[in-house]
Amino acid sequence: MKTLMLSPLEKACLQWVSKGRTAVEIALLEGKSVIEIELCLGRALTALGAQSMMEALKKASGPDT
Repeated sequence: MKTLMLSPLEKACLQWVSKGRTAVEIALLEGKSVIEIELCLGRALTALGAQSMMEALKKASGPDT
């Protein structure tokens, strides 16, 4: 996973999404609000230049990890 562009929470959220977790589940697991998680995932999309969560997951786990 690309580490320079993402915060620790952004990386954790993407890892949870890759395991099929929803924003509500991630919020409970991370001790954050659902809004915080949704904003975090949005920042991760922007940081990775992705248009979708699937694209973000592919980019985050790309060959330059």
